[in-house]
Amino acid sequence: MTTWTGTTTIISTIAAALLWGRFYYVRMRRAGAQLKALQLEYAALLREQQGITFKIKKIDGRYCYTMADGQLFYRLGLTQADIGKTMEDIFPESMHAYIRSIYDRAWAGEQFQYESELKGYTYLNSVMPIKKDGQTVEVIIVGSDITERKKAEKDMQESEDRYRRLVDLSPDAIMVIGNGKLVLANQKAIQYLGDGSLEKLMERPLGTIVHPDYLTRASKHVQQVLERRDVLRPFESVYLRLDGQPFDVEVTASWMQYNGESAVMVIFRDITQRKLEKQQLQESNKLLSQLAHVDGLTGIANRRFFDDMFDKEWELAVHGALPLSVILCDIDYFKAYNDSYGHQEGDTCLRQVAGVLNRLPLANGGVVARYGGEEFIILLPETSLEDAAAIGGMLGDSMMKLAIPHRASRVSSSVTISVGVAAITPTAWADKEVLVRHADTALYEAKQQGRNQMKIYGSESMVKEGV
Repeated sequence: MTTWTGTTTIISTIAAALLWGRFYYVRMRRAGAQLKALQLEYAALLREQQGITFKIKKIDGRYCYTMADGQLFYRLGLTQADIGKTMEDIFPESMHAYIRSIYDRAWAGEQFQYESELKGYTYLNSVMPIKKDGQTVEVIIVGSDITERKKAEKDMQESEDRYRRLVDLSPDAIMVIGNGKLVLANQKAIQYLGDGSLEKLMERPLGTIVHPDYLTRASKHVQQVLERRDVLRPFESVYLRLDGQPFDVEVTASWMQYNGESAVMVIFRDITQRKLEKQQLQESNKLLSQLAHVDGLTGIANRRFFDDMFDKEWELAVHGALPLSVILCDIDYFKAYNDSYGHQEGDTCLRQVAGVLNRLPLANGGVVARYGGEEFIILLPETSLEDAAAIGGMLGDSMMKLAIPHRASRVSSSVTISVGVAAITPTAWADKEVLVRHADTALYEAKQQGRNQMKIYGSESMVKEGV
């Protein structure tokens, strides 16, 4: 019984061992299959990656490639047949020293990155030494294709270089403002602002570049450009040189991106000379205009200026329903004066009479002008007939006080004048020439009645006489 039991136990043990062995065998086969699948997957990943992964070993002092794969590996024109070759077999001789120095660093145990070029490709490599017992036994290098990135960087650098050259060669001054300070300026800006160098100019606070009277507006402009990414139309301002000397500038500004951040590009030019020339031109034009409207002999306004002012004042009187008056006067027996005293004395007489007229107290922009020959005219805006007659009376009194001798006169021993006065409140359909005709009619009547007197158009005496 005991023997049978022992035999059973041995058989059970053997059966269990056989079952366990069978289970272990199946399990190992499955593990092997999984490992092989992982290896295949890993190999596929290496091959399909866009970069390159390779291993190197140092054999007899030369670096040999023991493994390499990846899409970049094949784009470089290499194949699996190149595995086992040395660095000297793969790279051109011009690169041997550089690549050997890289691999020497790696074999010394250093981890780093480096760039290399081969057959038109640029790639960035990450180096990782594999050590055993403190000694490097192989090196794994993983590279990625950065050809397009390097080309983009080169293009960007070339573009930036061209931009900088254009900025430096610009006939206008250019500044770039970022984060509330000056970050770039060309030579023209440095020249205008008188700082000598970009470094010195960049040390200046913006508030010392713009004249205090224009600083608030300049700050608003910068803020507007930044907020709206706007472009400002040219405007005038005043900047300050380093020595504090102001100069006139024409400025425009626009938004730009500088070093990845919002900035304002300011373009300006010195217009001091231009403004001076413009001012001189305006003064010359003003002088020419004055000369064109001044009677050369008497120095008072001429007929042309009177006509211009008459047109303007007539329109104002029409719109405002305001009275407008005219005084027309003529030196009595002036031809006889010239015959008696000569033309030079006649000219002197004309200037003296013009001076009397020019000193009359005329309100509302009244105008005194030489109308022709010995005839003068006075335009009186916003003046009634009565007030105009009062001025005409003052004119007669002033002539008496002037007392210019006139031995050829038939009415006085001194120069006298005849005066005609007229007034009207014009309407839109009225003919403006009627006012001067009325004044001329009154003057004619004064002469007919014996000269040295004033007649008022529309007065009772002229109505009675049928004028």
